[in-house]
Amino acid sequence: KKQRLRSTSRPYFPDGVTHDNRHTEPFPIYINRAQGSKKWSVDEIELIDYWSGHGALLLGHSPPEIVEAVTQQMPRGTHYGACHALEVEWGGLVQELIPSAERIRFVNSGTEATLMAIRLARMHTGKNKFLKFAGHFHGWHDSVILGVNPPFETPVPGIPESVIDTTVICPPNDIDAVEKQLKSDPDIACVILEPTGGAFGTIPTNGEFLRQLRQITQDHGVILIFDEVISGFRVSPGGAQGYYNITPDLTTLAKILAGGLPGGAVAGKEELLNLISIKASKSNSRTFNANPLSAAAGIAMLRQVKTGVPHEKVNRSAKMLREGLVDVIDQHKLDWAVYGEFSGVKFLIGHGVDGLRAADFDPYNWEPHH
Repeated sequence: KKQRLRSTSRPYFPDGVTHDNRHTEPFPIYINRAQGSKKWSVDEIELIDYWSGHGALLLGHSPPEIVEAVTQQMPRGTHYGACHALEVEWGGLVQELIPSAERIRFVNSGTEATLMAIRLARMHTGKNKFLKFAGHFHGWHDSVILGVNPPFETPVPGIPESVIDTTVICPPNDIDAVEKQLKSDPDIACVILEPTGGAFGTIPTNGEFLRQLRQITQDHGVILIFDEVISGFRVSPGGAQGYYNITPDLTTLAKILAGGLPGGAVAGKEELLNLISIKASKSNSRTFNANPLSAAAGIAMLRQVKTGVPHEKVNRSAKMLREGLVDVIDQHKLDWAVYGEFSGVKFLIGHGVDGLRAADFDPYNWEPHH
């Protein structure tokens, strides 16, 4: 079946797939159904799923609470083109859980959320540039896609020079580099980062750096944006900001927010979100904002998030997996490492340090060898 689907898909999609990360040789993995921690291919091969819907699934596949909520909502309508009670409840849960959420605007994806957050920062400050960190991913719009993959200085095709000139890229976890940029360039409106590090800790960061960054941005009147599209509701019920007790000016959310359905949000200070108020004459409209189907799934999800129980379970499972893999690697004396925090499990194949045991690997003090 997978061979037939591969052949059939090639005339439809570039590379025959609908997402870069789904491109594998000789065939993509075609899934027919999924439940809990498992998914089954079209050839009925049972797979353990560590991908978790690109990080959007905290409760596994098809949890009964989400299935019931979506099933009940579907016959009532999927797109009212009007306000509804579900969006109010969903927004209330976000505000209750996320410390920075004085106001919220729902959108449809993480990319839309970071696009809006950066625009709000520019509107508020009257400045043009923003600062991001190498290896941190904030979606696919022109400004933020720069500096995502190594070599970080490689130009991205299709991005105008005028856009490149407004994007400042700093090395990750280098507070001195950030301070130097903010002191020397008065046109920087905001700093954006993944608060658990690039790609959910592939390039890890820590609470000390986040505290320093919060202080420096406040000192220079620069907006601080936490991109919690992945870490939001996963690291803790209050995201990374709740875990580290550091409140940014703006937060971008998606993935777990909508219970595995499409959905995103920008949350933050009232004065910043009110810049898109009708009273401020700043339009911001999207067709599927807070659609009732995503809202129903999001409410069911965030009710579970509130308990904190899912986080204890996934963090415990990830820790057990990391430790088990490290033991196997060291038993075989491999030049590998496994690391991560919270529910993250990161592999490094070939760390390049002679005699270094996987159990002693420190991702904060490791540098790649070229």
